[in-house]
Amino acid sequence: MSVMYFSYLYCLCYQTFMHLIILLCRSVYIVYTVLGDVSIFVVGKDEYDELALAEAIFVISSALKDVCGKPPTERLFLDKYGKICLCLDEIVWKGLLENTDKERIKRLVRLKPPTEF
Repeated sequence: MSVMYFSYLYCLCYQTFMHLIILLCRSVYIVYTVLGDVSIFVVGKDEYDELALAEAIFVISSALKDVCGKPPTERLFLDKYGKICLCLDEIVWKGLLENTDKERIKRLVRLKPPTEF
């Protein structure tokens, strides 16, 4: 029988209030939050406990806000989908948290116009 625990975590970081829901099931942590019309889930185990996942979800949500300019609606999310994917690719690489610096992520995801070969 699987036992699932959940708790709430309120983060007050950089004057931003985030409501995170944390689930624990068989040593796997699931952190969940809602940003505008978009739900964000982050899953981890072992060294990626609830605090590491809370940091990852904070970085992801701030990158989403930067790309969209405001909390994303479904339409805005789909319009900016390419740039959002680039941000997520810079934040997480092969399942590992790679970049958490907001300015570095902005610098790495600048879209360049295509050039002639």
